[in-house]
Amino acid sequence: MSGDSNETDGKNRVDEVELAALREADWKELHWRLRSLAHQRVALEAQEVNLLVEAEESQLYRRLGYSNMTEYMDRELHWGPHAANERLRVARELMALPLIAEEFKSGELCFSAVRELTRVATPENEHEFLTKAQGRTARDVERMVAGLKRGDGPEAKPDPKLIKKKIWLEVEVPIYARYRQKRTALDKEANKRLTDSEVLDRLLRDADAPLAGEVPKPAVQVALTTCRHCKESTVSVDGEQVPIDRATAERLTCDSVFIGDLESNVLTRPRPSIPESIRRKVMHRDGFACIVPGCRAKRNLEVHHIKNRQHGGQHTVENCGTLCSGHHDQNHDGRLVISGGPGNWKFEWFPDGGIETATTAQPWIFDEDDGDDQSVLRGSATRVRHLKLVDGEPTPGEVPSVGSPPVRLRIVKPDDDDASVPRGIET
Repeated sequence: MSGDSNETDGKNRVDEVELAALREADWKELHWRLRSLAHQRVALEAQEVNLLVEAEESQLYRRLGYSNMTEYMDRELHWGPHAANERLRVARELMALPLIAEEFKSGELCFSAVRELTRVATPENEHEFLTKAQGRTARDVERMVAGLKRGDGPEAKPDPKLIKKKIWLEVEVPIYARYRQKRTALDKEANKRLTDSEVLDRLLRDADAPLAGEVPKPAVQVALTTCRHCKESTVSVDGEQVPIDRATAERLTCDSVFIGDLESNVLTRPRPSIPESIRRKVMHRDGFACIVPGCRAKRNLEVHHIKNRQHGGQHTVENCGTLCSGHHDQNHDGRLVISGGPGNWKFEWFPDGGIETATTAQPWIFDEDDGDDQSVLRGSATRVRHLKLVDGEPTPGEVPSVGSPPVRLRIVKPDDDDASVPRGIET
């Protein structure tokens, strides 16, 4: 009996070893099969992309009664409009990027990674991007090229203004209807089509908006970090440090709460950049409205240092003014310069390209006219109009007189070198 038992135990152990070896081979075989399928799937996507170029050039869709390639891809290939357009874009780009196309064709580079690389790579530097992208996930490649523009190398400094983040929301129909109504109302209020970022920013600000007569909280409720050495700033988003440009960092720190040095163990209390008492006084003085002439904003308000803290500006009511977030952005971007003080604010605009606008056109100077019976109007345009005043009452479309008898006025464009003429708006 003992011999039979030992023989049975030995056989069982052999079976377990063989089963373990089989399982070891099984998972390796399984991994190899899955990897092979992944390569085949990517290679098929690459083949499809190549065929899409040929289909578009031959206008295949027209032979089947479709109006364009997007409709053809939606109905026949089951790609939605956005996915279809992205695949067409990638297909066109790959015609000039042979190295990326080859890696895609071999199945080594998935479509998501190819999509991101084709946004920035050129025939001259595609090999550099491929070297850096090797072994990275599609998400890592997306982060790698974020903030870069076409022609930049993989080691180039990203432009924070080019970095975008996507938000996917799935809501019920009534919520979606309210969102569409609110977005339409915001577009009408701004008198333009707002971007997704602008819409969401306004919705979030409205959610945090104070009641009537209450002083708004500081605008910044996110973590902003500035390197003490290079002075570059980042904000923390989902565990990722996303860089922002200097102008945006200055605007955010202008009206924020400072929590202390993140590399120090010293216990510090949160400290607002503008003392609460000063913020309250400034808001009340400015009537809870933006001080920029012509601006009607009474929401999304922030307190701005007229003379920046970096240049010696103080936390005083004389050095602080209320701005809406839009004009605050323009100020820190350098397109709007504010000087003076309460009751004597001065505003100067500097549009991109130096073009003349309603806020930068040279002002008119009014002088009494001792000449003929007609007033001459000379504006920034070269044309001249004659405005006739009849017994103090202007005819329709003419300039009304002030007082009695009417004063004949001539409006003359000042010389460019006349330093006595203001170039902005004073209040």
